[in-house]
Amino acid sequence: MTKKELSEKLHEIARAGALAAARHLAPELQPIVDEFNAGKANLAEVRERAAAVFAASEAKLDFIVKTQRRMAQSLGQLAAQTPGQIARYPAWRLVRGGTRRIPRDDWNRRWIAAGSETGWQGACRDDYVALKDSPIWTALGQGAGGFRDAIGNPFPPFAFGSGMTWQRVSRAEAESLGLIGEAGRRVRQEDNG
Repeated sequence: MTKKELSEKLHEIARAGALAAARHLAPELQPIVDEFNAGKANLAEVRERAAAVFAASEAKLDFIVKTQRRMAQSLGQLAAQTPGQIARYPAWRLVRGGTRRIPRDDWNRRWIAAGSETGWQGACRDDYVALKDSPIWTALGQGAGGFRDAIGNPFPPFAFGSGMTWQRVSRAEAESLGLIGEAGRRVRQEDNG
């Protein structure tokens, strides 16, 4: 994939994530987002109209901004990867990235549902670790198992209000987990038990 194709794909994913946030948090934002995406409204107009929608709820607006910021951080991580970095750190571990007053207790169910849906391709069953190109990340973001708070991202945040993020996993650890062989080839999932 060329740098330009990657950039276009990342912009497409970010737009889709923004749209999902708007639909989930405030359906009345949908026409505003649609007008912006169609080029019928500029950013200043969109901000003003969105602020009016959220005038009664600063907390909602703050929530959206934080979600968008976390999405941008994840997109930045993805865009900054070089082939050498991917070779040294071929996998991600799903970890809690911050404290929550009441942490969710459903991430194990989410992981199992996403892994089951994707046949555990490139993913561990007993640890929240998967190769960077494993389809489990997309399944998590799409709410595998019926989780309706999913954003649609194949990167963190996978769900609204989630404190989960990524931590890179070294080649040596990915080998020890059976995700890749010593020669760097991807191990067939049936061999990964």
